[in-house]
Amino acid sequence: MKGKPSTPDPEVAAKATRRRFSAAEKAHILDEYERASSVERAAICRRERIYSSHIAAWRKLRTAGAPLAANRGRKPDPGGVELSRLRRENETLQQRLAKAEQVIAVQGKVYALLRAVAGESADQMDLPPWQKR
Repeated sequence: MKGKPSTPDPEVAAKATRRRFSAAEKAHILDEYERASSVERAAICRRERIYSSHIAAWRKLRTAGAPLAANRGRKPDPGGVELSRLRRENETLQQRLAKAEQVIAVQGKVYALLRAVAGESADQMDLPPWQKR
């Protein structure tokens, strides 16, 4: 029985799995498809078990310069991306504001100390220009 070709297993899988092609496989199939005649193209599609719509989509990706490797999962929500960027920016600005307020407080204390050293009493001192409102 060694010379006899093996028959495919007639059992059907319990759950169908979707075929996934690597970027190299897609590029190889596209190159082969481009070089083939119309009859050979149909044979390639049958052999690889793909539809012509796969070829069209892969061609579109390649002409757009996009990678042929598929990015799996959900696409990022543009509103969510913008929201997270704005939140990071807000956090950064809050930190800068806290530092600026600390610097202003220290400047006020230094101003009061210098006025006290100059001999003016606390009652006679006026507020520094940046604290007047």
